[in-house]
Amino acid sequence: MVSEFRKQKLLHLFNIFFDTDSSGSIERNDFELAAENIAKLRGWKPNDDQYKETLESLIKIWEGLQNAADSDNDGKVTADEWVNMWETYARNPSSGANWQQVYCKFMFQLEDAGGDGAIDCEEFSAVFESFGLLKEDSVAAFNVISKGKQKVTWQEFQELWIQYFASDNPNDPGNFIFGAATF
Repeated sequence: MVSEFRKQKLLHLFNIFFDTDSSGSIERNDFELAAENIAKLRGWKPNDDQYKETLESLIKIWEGLQNAADSDNDGKVTADEWVNMWETYARNPSSGANWQQVYCKFMFQLEDAGGDGAIDCEEFSAVFESFGLLKEDSVAAFNVISKGKQKVTWQEFQELWIQYFASDNPNDPGNFIFGAATF
């Protein structure tokens, strides 16, 4: 059974990053809106290859999410379906679904704007500002996840990712991987 702490983390992610149109459920349109938001952040136009690749990646993530979580097959993922799906993941993170691995890699690459294989504070905070979080909250979150270092590597990011979705320990730095800990 999912703990109240983990449920709050999952609902934070659901509401801030996935239910982009605030409809109360996640649908394909939310991923299309996210692609538009990312394009604005990066200065891409709809015909740019980077925009098309981002949209394609997000649609693949949506399809995997829908397949994994939409238990009543209504084309929407509710908050309850979302939490239940991540509870399954938390029991065995090493056997996460392909779409979850794609999502993890997508987030890392989104944050690694310079493409150097690591995320710095400016890259990290810019992404979360584009989703409406305060820069100072994102900077503080980066300082937690980086443990005071200048950058977070792909290896470190994967460990933080698992902490976010599987850990019940409020002191784990992975709780800050999505820009702030407001739960």
